[in-house]
Amino acid sequence: MTLSVIAALPTALALEMSNGQCYRSPAPHHVQVDGVEAPATDRNSFTLRDLKSDTAYHVEVESGGQTHSLTAHTPPLTAILDPRAFGAKGDGISDDTRALQAALSACPPGGLVRLADGDFVSGPLFLKSHTRLEVAAGASLLGLREIAAWPVLPATLPGLGGAPVFLGSWEGEQLACHAGLLNILSAEDVMIYGEGTIDGRAGFDTWWAPDRIAYEKRPERGAHPGGAACAWRPRLIYAVDSRDLVFEGVTLTGSPSWTLHPLHCADVRAVNLSIAAPADSPNTDGVNPESCTGVTITGVHFTVGDDCIALKSGKLSMAKQALRPTRDVTISNCHMQDGHGAVVIGSEMASGVYDVRVRDCLFTGTDRGLRIKTRRGRGQDAIVRNIAFDNIRMENVGTPFVINSFYWCDPDGKSDYVGNTNPLPVDDGTPSLGDFTLTRIRCTGVRLAAAWLLGLPEQPIDGITIDDFSVRYAPDVTPEAPDMAASIPAVACQGIHIRNARHVRLDHIDIEGQDGEILTLESVS
Repeated sequence: MTLSVIAALPTALALEMSNGQCYRSPAPHHVQVDGVEAPATDRNSFTLRDLKSDTAYHVEVESGGQTHSLTAHTPPLTAILDPRAFGAKGDGISDDTRALQAALSACPPGGLVRLADGDFVSGPLFLKSHTRLEVAAGASLLGLREIAAWPVLPATLPGLGGAPVFLGSWEGEQLACHAGLLNILSAEDVMIYGEGTIDGRAGFDTWWAPDRIAYEKRPERGAHPGGAACAWRPRLIYAVDSRDLVFEGVTLTGSPSWTLHPLHCADVRAVNLSIAAPADSPNTDGVNPESCTGVTITGVHFTVGDDCIALKSGKLSMAKQALRPTRDVTISNCHMQDGHGAVVIGSEMASGVYDVRVRDCLFTGTDRGLRIKTRRGRGQDAIVRNIAFDNIRMENVGTPFVINSFYWCDPDGKSDYVGNTNPLPVDDGTPSLGDFTLTRIRCTGVRLAAAWLLGLPEQPIDGITIDDFSVRYAPDVTPEAPDMAASIPAVACQGIHIRNARHVRLDHIDIEGQDGEILTLESVS
């Protein structure tokens, strides 16, 4: 059992207990700060608030009969800015964009802009380096509902040396997109935190309108039928080419598309957030690090309309310009309550994804647990290696472990090239997967299959270890496909299915109640 600091904020400390429990502990942790009792919590990742900046605190946590302690120091503040001094109303009606942006622009390095006691309506805002934005309890930042109020970011900017600077993005391509509600562009040392709410206020009458979604799915897009700006939907928080970013505590909801999207970033921490979207909202992923290095996602509660966490590294066009893999990702003590996948890799992963550790998490009601989705055409650098899951509890999950090398995304997704189950030549479009380790996995209420793992016949999955894996099934299940590919049938209550793989090790497999064999192997060496 260990106690560690995940994020030190000017007025708060985010801590994590690693105690072998998933997300919550059976009994509350008792916390003292400098000898004074703090609110007890059963969450293994929690935040101490209302602290002073530039101050050392001694923290003791008693949990499970053991006491752990540490001393942590909050960072200093140079100034605290109230947007009302710049003309913001915070009345939930007035457009506060100019006042909020003025406060953020005027904030000196190491300063804090604090939203308190109000509902601040705004269009997209831009944060510079060394800025802290606190959305305090009882405050909210609300996106303007008029699409025209969200400016468009061009796909690229001209670079001084001739190489373009990436800016706009959509699903792994450099494309013009609307700016997010909060934008961090080529900045460092930025914190967004608090107990309030950041709400993009997307709806089925605006960003999620059926005609807009249909327009975005067209292979060649013309003018939008509603006359809206011809650009892809924004993210709620969008960060590009930035580093040392902390997102803590706030509730993120109502995103037009992906909720938190760092692109080409380093040292990113998402801690103790609550991320919510309706189950039927399109593309509302939770956290999508794309071509990022050094990512920590701890204590986050997800209930979204798409994947909870999706690790990406762009499509082939981006990889050819600059190879930027996603590396060194730690996910711990999170609760993925709803969504298509709890932790997903791909399908845009042309630069590769390496060194991912997921531990002590709870998945409830997601379609899949660990989901790898790729396809021919992602590229020879679309390599996934060293993915480790340990101590995960899943409840009412469709299929706990899915690898799909025939994912039918993109306009050619249902072509023979993508879906052909016969060997094709290995070329510069062939992805490579391997080195997956799952240990101490407990699953109840499984509906479709314990695991459904499909490698390419010309490039088998190289290295699968599953150890201490327990599966029990839900009653009265309707068959469905475990993932999206032409070769995947509808199933119910199946065991472990593996096709096109080598170096497979299965130990301590405890599966009961399956329909058919516990283990089905095809072309496995």
